[in-house]
Formats: sequence, C-alpha cells, structure tokens
Amino acid sequence: METGWAPARKPAAQKAWRKVLRPVAAELATEAGALAARATEALRAEEPAWFPDAESVAESVKSNEAHFLLIARMLERGDDPRLVDLPASTVEATRSVVHRQLALAVVLRSYRLGHEMMWQWLFDRITRQALGAAEQAAALDLASGWLFAYVDVTVTQTERQYTAEREAWLRSAAAARAEAIAAILAGRERDQKRATTRLRYELNRHHLGLVAWGVETTSDPRAVSAVERVVAAAGQAVGADATLTHGLGPQTYAAWLSRTTPFSEAELDPARLPVPAGVRVVVGDPAQGLDGFRRTHIEATHARRVVMLAEPRATPVTRYRDVAVAALGTVDPEQARTFVVRVLGRLAADDENTLRLSTTLACYLDENCSRTRTAERLVIHPNTVTYRVQQAKQILGRGIDSDTLDLRVALALLPTLRGLPRDR
Repeated sequence: METGWAPARKPAAQKAWRKVLRPVAAELATEAGALAARATEALRAEEPAWFPDAESVAESVKSNEAHFLLIARMLERGDDPRLVDLPASTVEATRSVVHRQLALAVVLRSYRLGHEMMWQWLFDRITRQALGAAEQAAALDLASGWLFAYVDVTVTQTERQYTAEREAWLRSAAAARAEAIAAILAGRERDQKRATTRLRYELNRHHLGLVAWGVETTSDPRAVSAVERVVAAAGQAVGADATLTHGLGPQTYAAWLSRTTPFSEAELDPARLPVPAGVRVVVGDPAQGLDGFRRTHIEATHARRVVMLAEPRATPVTRYRDVAVAALGTVDPEQARTFVVRVLGRLAADDENTLRLSTTLACYLDENCSRTRTAERLVIHPNTVTYRVQQAKQILGRGIDSDTLDLRVALALLPTLRGLPRDR
C-alpha cells in the first residue's frame, strides 16, 4: 500500500510508517475521546471564562475528538496532511466562538495545546516500542513532520473561517442593531423589553445620548480612532455602566451612555470631557427608558446641527440645553437668517469687534442685566460690560429694558448665521 504523502514513500520512512505509525494510528482512534476530554480540561483550567456552561465544554470535546480521529485515519492511510479539510464539528465550534464574541486567540490556543498533547502522545507510543535507533528516529521524524503539516494547514483554514464568520456575524449584528435603533428613533418600536433584546442593551436605565465626529473629512484611521476614544472617555467621565455605539458615517458615531442611577449636573459639565482638536461632541439631556433613549439622541442631533452651522467657532463639547433655542430656531434655516438679520441689523455683522459686543449683550441678558455676573462669566471688568452693552444698544437703535424676547432669540441664533443659507 503506497502512501499519499511524498515524505513517507522513501524506503526507510515507508518502513517506519508501516511498522510503527499505522499501529500507533489505530491505537489513537481508540483513545481519541479520552485525549479530547483531557485537551479541553487543560484549556478550561487555563481560561475558565471560555467555558461558561456544559454546552461549551461538550462542543470543545467534540471538536477535539474529531481532530484526533481525523489524524488517526489519515495517519493510518498515509494521507497527505496538506489536503485535510476541517471537521464539521470544528467549523461549528469556531462559529460558536465567534457568536460568543471570543477572540481568535481562543481557537489558536486550543490548536497549540492539542498539538502539544498529540505530539507527546505520539512520542510516548513510538519510543516505548523496541526499535533500533535509526528506526525510532525515522518514525519520530515522520510523525513530527506529518503533525506539523497537519496543524499548519488546519490553523490556516480555521483562521480564514473565523475571519469570514466574524465579518458575516458583525455585518448581521450591526444590521440588526441599526434596524432596531431606527425603529426606536422613528417611534415604530414601543415595546421596551423587545427593544432591549434586539439591541442587546438594557433600556430600563437612565440614558445620555451623544454624537461625536471629526470636523474635517479624512481617510486617516487615526482620526476615526480619536472619535472612538472620545466616546469611550465620555462613558468613563459620567460613570456609565454601559455604552452603545452606532456608526453614522466614516468619522461620526452616535452613542448612548447608560446607568441605573440618574446623571448629576456636575457629571455633565462639558469641562469634564477632554476633546482633542478636530473632534466635536454634542450631548442631549439625560432621560430614562425607551422614550428617553429616543429623546436624548434626537436632542443631540439637533445640537449637532447648531454646532455645524456655528463652525469654526463652535466649542468642543456642546450640551443641547445650552443651544435649545438655536436648535428650535434653525429647523427652518431660511427663516432663521431672515429673523436674525431683521432683529439685529448691523449687530449681526461677522467682524470680531461686533461679535464681542453681541456676545456680551447675550450674556448680559442671560444674567438678568447684572454687569457683575456678566463680567465674572466672561472674565472681563464690569466697566467693560457696561461699555459693550451701550455700544450694542447704539447699533441696535433700541433699548433692552423690555420686550426682549425677539432680541434674546436672535442673539441665540446669531452663532449659526454664517452657516445659514443666504436669502434667495
């Protein structure tokens, strides 16, 4: 009987295969189950977290046993190990590892451990026989070469399968999650328990919606990483128990930060979140449950519109509540521009000096016309506040002691003016 593996066709190797490896392979077939159990137990002892239940243990044993049996059959026939196909149980076990979101290292460690155990078993069986030195060396060399070739091929096949399975699973999971998020945001999904299951994210909590993005479009992966890091840092800054992220574009992420207890005002201070240059973050107001999940995100998207209209003067972190009036007022961009220009006149000019006057006036009105509080907030002298307010009043050609609602709204919209469309 001629072997299919070229190295075993040499006279000395062929003799070693017939006299030593074929009987050893037959013995391996009878011990495959015991070896598989030992291999799984050894891996479980190293990483118990990889085996959370009896099913995962049984799955590993089945896959290992299939490999040992396949090795036994191929070795007994003298088959070429480079032509091996993965056992069906191994394919299924790899798929399970992907779906349990375990790293490829789990699979690779299993192969290394199995290889070590298999080689030790073969070595013991070969060396315990009454063989001459040359005969024993030939048998060990043949077994070693065959086993290394087998492991190399099966590891390569498994890595490819893992990668393909993971990509498919991620696409499927991402698509399902995106569909669930879209249904919630559109108001079609009203069942909180069902939505939680679909998202794999607990909705019966307090949520903080945010959107983070890169200001300039680029294909540089470092820019994307910077946005991802900001999202992660935001979760840490507010003490979130869980974070759900959802890609909105190449450099844009929506995220929901959640926890069982309400978020405090101190935790929501924008100064707590360091944001690198070139990244912007907007945050909705915290809210609870399914409706809160929807509302806080919608607020964040409206705040994002305001920030994008106000570029390049936008701040790195913006809360919706700080730009709520501008968010409401810019839903109709053309009317917003017309309104601002009509109310503010020359005070809507874009030069730095006029901008200082309008900013001071807006703050002054926010602080109930207190020049002291305005000065503290803007870090300027109270007399400077008085001078700027007087200058603004002269430009407006009106007083500010009464009927200031339109003025307040126009000043809130003013930072977005550069981004609003021109009158047709």
